[in-house]
Amino acid sequence: MIKRLDTLEVATTDLADAASIYEKNFGFRVTRSTDGKSASVQVGRADIRLVTGAKIDASSEGMIGLWLEAEDVDQVVANFHIAGLDAGTIQIESGRRILTIDPKLSNQVPLFIFDRKA
Repeated sequence: MIKRLDTLEVATTDLADAASIYEKNFGFRVTRSTDGKSASVQVGRADIRLVTGAKIDASSEGMIGLWLEAEDVDQVVANFHIAGLDAGTIQIESGRRILTIDPKLSNQVPLFIFDRKA
């Protein structure tokens, strides 16, 4: 059903400091966006994306999105329905069909499941 972890989005108030932590503490190569509002760290085939300006709570620091790639989002929706859960609607964006899961169903984690069948 789910193929792989695609992206983990992390909010930060200080992009330079957050990028430095990933570089110095873990030895990752950090790629900064040209607009200075985000940076990414590639870990295998997945990315950790550091984002400024995303408020999640009083501290504005922490995970803001977990992106999982699936073979077929329709199958994910079907599995939710079998379990008696409403999976929500599928939106098409950037060549992907994206299912936004209600955080109440994912342990309060902002979860997005997508496929590339758009």
